[in-house]
Amino acid sequence: MKKHPTIELLESLNGALIYALEAVTCLAIFYLFYHFFLRKEKHFHFNRVFLLGALVLSFTFPLLEIDYNPANTPSVLNSIHAVGNEVSSEPIIEAEKAYSYTITAKSQRPFLLWWEALLILYIIGTFLGGLKLFIQLRQFKDAIWYKRHATRFKDSYFLVNTDGTLPTFAFFNYLFWDNTAELSETEQSQIIAHEQAHIKQKHSYDIILVEVLKIIFWFNPLMYLYKMLLEEVHEYAADRSVAKNNGAGAYSKVLVQIVFKRMGLELASHFNKNQVVKRIEMLEKPFHKNWAKFLLPIPIAALLFFIFSFEAVLDTSKVSVKEFEIETASQLVLEQSPEPAIGVSDWSDFLEQNIVYPQEAKKAGIEGDVELSFSVTPQGRIEGLTFDKKLGHGIELSIIEALRKSSVWKPAVVNGQATTAKVSLPISFKKA
Repeated sequence: MKKHPTIELLESLNGALIYALEAVTCLAIFYLFYHFFLRKEKHFHFNRVFLLGALVLSFTFPLLEIDYNPANTPSVLNSIHAVGNEVSSEPIIEAEKAYSYTITAKSQRPFLLWWEALLILYIIGTFLGGLKLFIQLRQFKDAIWYKRHATRFKDSYFLVNTDGTLPTFAFFNYLFWDNTAELSETEQSQIIAHEQAHIKQKHSYDIILVEVLKIIFWFNPLMYLYKMLLEEVHEYAADRSVAKNNGAGAYSKVLVQIVFKRMGLELASHFNKNQVVKRIEMLEKPFHKNWAKFLLPIPIAALLFFIFSFEAVLDTSKVSVKEFEIETASQLVLEQSPEPAIGVSDWSDFLEQNIVYPQEAKKAGIEGDVELSFSVTPQGRIEGLTFDKKLGHGIELSIIEALRKSSVWKPAVVNGQATTAKVSLPISFKKA
């Protein structure tokens, strides 16, 4: 029976909430690692890749659904997986119960149920975020259009003189330059070189990616933190690019001069001063490689991938080897029936453990009995294997492979002589 559209909506909303919580968890773990191990390192390009990778992986891992059998996995990993999935073990919204309130009499029903208010709030926030980004992009487009006569192409980027209407900044391959600022030639060249570094290293693409993610996940406070961290890394990388050509000491002096010219010595500018101090400290910090810190993100990402992308599915499918029958001519009396050399019970257990129930058959919903027969030669070998009833989908091949690995048999005995006997064997395949 098809579910009511409201119940389907509630189940989707519940899945979205669990997805958001799992994504936040991934982002938080990646952030903690970055804060304690990478943030003070001078490997700016690596830090940039790490932050972008953390964003992409955090929103991708919870979307993946890969089944695994906990019976074949170390207990330590199973415990970690169970703890990591504690959030999604119980529904946040009980769809059936929540739906019952939607059909309550109007006199008893509140104007807005909590999940309805939550959904409306999310839609409004997403709309406002998208509108804000659209307006910002439109402003850039208008600025380029109005200043087209003051725009010059220079060495793979466009220089746009703003005449004081906009501050100096870089956006994609456009460098907006406030040509009314009172700066020395040295200061001008240093600032332009800094903005050129932003253009060459394509930092605007990072910011647009984060802004798009912020539209969808505007309620996630870590999104704003990651944007700040990326902008911080961008500034460090651009500073280092300029310092390579002009020297860290000379560029640090220019940074201080420019900032104090812009903000004076008011107490309200304390935060900006601290940011400049951090940039200068990073410029003068000695550069060294720590390969251990480069490799540590790999096991962390692998562990998060396992926790949030894999779903524990117990394989309860079963292969049962039933009692076999001996077929003999009516005039023959067996003094000894053929049987496996290791014993009937052990031989049956061996087959049940070694006959693989093919995934192809499970997915196709194939189950039932396979009936086969074979001859046991006087030497105890199995020959002449035939299938009287088949299921297909690789099941018969799996049986053949297991029989090939099984033990030899004790042959049938008639009149004191080993003789060939035919054995009929049913094997049952049952899904979960």
